[in-house]
Amino acid sequence: MKILNPRQLAVWTHILAFSLLVNTPLARAATDNTQNAPSSLSTFILSQMADHPDLIAAKAEVQSAKAALRASNQAVYNPELQVEYEETDVTTKSVGFSQTIDWGDQQGSRTDVAKAELSKATANYDRAIQSLIRNLLTHLAENQTKNRLSQLSDSSLKLMSEFKAIAERRYQAGDLSQVELNLARLAYNQALMEQANMMSDKAEAREALRAVMAVMPDFLPALPEQLPEPKLNNDLEAFLQQLPGIRSLLADVQVTRQQVLLRKSEKAWNPTVGFSAGSEGEESLVGFNLSIPLNIRNSYSAEVDAAQQIFVANEQRTQLAYRNTRANLISTTERYRNLLKAWNNWRQYSHDSVQQQLQLIKQLWQAGDLSAADYLLQLKQALETQATGLELRNQLWQVAFDWMSLTDSIDDWLSINTKLLGKN
Repeated sequence: MKILNPRQLAVWTHILAFSLLVNTPLARAATDNTQNAPSSLSTFILSQMADHPDLIAAKAEVQSAKAALRASNQAVYNPELQVEYEETDVTTKSVGFSQTIDWGDQQGSRTDVAKAELSKATANYDRAIQSLIRNLLTHLAENQTKNRLSQLSDSSLKLMSEFKAIAERRYQAGDLSQVELNLARLAYNQALMEQANMMSDKAEAREALRAVMAVMPDFLPALPEQLPEPKLNNDLEAFLQQLPGIRSLLADVQVTRQQVLLRKSEKAWNPTVGFSAGSEGEESLVGFNLSIPLNIRNSYSAEVDAAQQIFVANEQRTQLAYRNTRANLISTTERYRNLLKAWNNWRQYSHDSVQQQLQLIKQLWQAGDLSAADYLLQLKQALETQATGLELRNQLWQVAFDWMSLTDSIDDWLSINTKLLGKN
């Protein structure tokens, strides 16, 4: 059994204390998490949204739906002008007008369909805004995390290089075995490979961010360490129906419902009424025409049945999507809350503890009080703990932005009014 001298015992006592501190439950209240995003991040998001293709396309669909609504308010049938002239022994002249009557109110049905289509397009536009902001933020989070992991990889490589150099000096002095020297060299080579992989991941994350951005700025804003506590409205059912995704689904159901009524209106026997006046020789002529289509060979009932079945299918899918959205919202809220608690715990305790533990084990190794294998084990554990913290923060960011997008609250967190974008 190895007996530790007083100096070794003191250092190992510090290491044990820090290790226990990492696993200690949260003992004090977390910092206030109600603050909004920094203004630099909000400005960055707004600058990216100004001319983004996704929003331009979604806005064009809204404008198209508005034009379709204006068109639906117009009459279905235009009047017809009829002019006749015939010259034989007697000259015959007449002028007439005819008008088909929208007996089934196709105009009203088309207007109702267009209104529902506009509601759907507006909801889709709101959803596109939330989706774009979420994509920008999640890719920013991934890029920032990969950059930080790359820096950690550089630090790890530097530590492994120092480890190898010290091991070689101690081997030359006869204080280290060949096995321990080989271990140090293998650790250094592994750090080199890990750094190469991390550089690749860093480049991939940056290009993924570039792909979702309208313009890549010279400087990217940093995401905040502090995030708000997730809270749900007490009336969850009413809250869900106000979300853009659910509004789009409900509007789509309304579209198919109104299309059933439109198909029914198209079954109507729309009569055509005509009036004409003229002369035949010295005689005046006045005429009245009435024609009624006979929907006998084709009653258009099949079109109504097809529209009805589409409506039923759409309604059932919407109910399923509603339940899935509700379940996803509840589970995402719970996951967000748990990750936020874990991250706050990491911020308050683990970060500084890892840094101090790295210094302590380095002192032990340089003093020769720690074997190469033990030093490498302790070093990798500390570095992995740091990397785990960065990954935990990234998971929190990803879930938080998904939750904000899902609850249509991401613009509130950024303190920007995205509703004004649709009016420009």
